[in-house]
Amino acid sequence: MTDLANEVAAELYRAHSAGESFRPLEGRMCPGDVTEAYRIQQAFQAMHATRSDGRGAIGGRKIALASKVQQELCGIDHPIAGGIFARDIQSSPANIALADYYGLGIEYEIAITLSESLSGPQQQTADSIRPLIASVHPAFEMITDRGADYSQLHAMTMIAENAWCAGVVLGPNIGTTPDIASLPVTLHWNDEPPTHATSAAADPLGSLAWVVNLVTSMGETIEAGQPIITGSVMKTRYPVAGDQIRFAIDDHAEISLQIS
Repeated sequence: MTDLANEVAAELYRAHSAGESFRPLEGRMCPGDVTEAYRIQQAFQAMHATRSDGRGAIGGRKIALASKVQQELCGIDHPIAGGIFARDIQSSPANIALADYYGLGIEYEIAITLSESLSGPQQQTADSIRPLIASVHPAFEMITDRGADYSQLHAMTMIAENAWCAGVVLGPNIGTTPDIASLPVTLHWNDEPPTHATSAAADPLGSLAWVVNLVTSMGETIEAGQPIITGSVMKTRYPVAGDQIRFAIDDHAEISLQIS
């Protein structure tokens, strides 16, 4: 890890701890390319794993900016990945306090675990990764945008600070029998009419393979049993205190989240 990567990671760690607003990295602190951005992310994650006030070791993985619309907003042509800190993984039903997050958004995802650990550069595809799936779960992702100005998003900074991941809520394992690529899902938000979609909106198998290939290309291991969330199947929403949210993989499992 370069001295500069550690320096930038330390500044991001400080900004997060101080509750400062998101702003793009600039000048010598700005990653010159995607490779350098992920080096900073690795240093940022290592600080959380080793510092007493950190969020612990990495316990899972995520994809972000999976859609072309999101990528264009950030000026890139590919998704990005981040880590899920083990201490930020909860089981449904969950209750979280809005005051514990800065710019909290909720996303609705399919989480997948693998039956074996993968290391070394991989060339997985949607077809080749399918036999390695151990479990499938409905999941909420909590993202924290730190009050970002969405007209000035910056993909390299988002990568460096771990792709905004603030944790996940996992539901029961539905097994691997259903067609993971086209699962019907439903979102219930308070007493609003339900919103329906399918897992195809996030291409979970393609997203899973992409995350595995990216993470292993950086010399890291995808651990067996760790959740990998595969992208939101519906638009992100920003909750307020009192919201009650349920997300279901229809006919299989449902998860719930209370915002206080």
